[in-house]
Amino acid sequence: MGKLTRTKHGDEANRLMDFYQEQANKLEEAGSYFMAAVALGAALETALLTYMLVEWGEENSGELEIPDRVALDELVRAAKEFDLLNAIKYQEAGKTVPCSVEDVIQEIQQMRNNIHPANALRKSFDPSSFGKEHYRRLHGIYGAVLDNLLHYL
Repeated sequence: MGKLTRTKHGDEANRLMDFYQEQANKLEEAGSYFMAAVALGAALETALLTYMLVEWGEENSGELEIPDRVALDELVRAAKEFDLLNAIKYQEAGKTVPCSVEDVIQEIQQMRNNIHPANALRKSFDPSSFGKEHYRRLHGIYGAVLDNLLHYL
């Protein structure tokens, strides 16, 4: 198993996050909301990984070495351990909604995991029923998570 570090992977991680965000935007514009949500889930995971690789430095006991097989759940646990994730607020139906970062990340993760056919069938999830409103909600949550991370820069 390899290790991811800022020195070796920080710039690549930033480019990867930008790629996923661009893909989510393109898919949204094309009306492919479910696939846009999948791309958004990948962007979210990459954002957490990038933040931890790039922003964790010498002042915090040196450069992090993150296993290259790290899962989103593990990234969230580590971010909580380092107190990087606070409660967030996002806009939904014209109202500001407070919630835990862990809950919203889990919601995006669960949506992303529906790309696996067995998972979708087990949950009776129909990707064709995932529409613009669902995507816009997840997009708002994603933006709030990014704002939360940027708060620590």
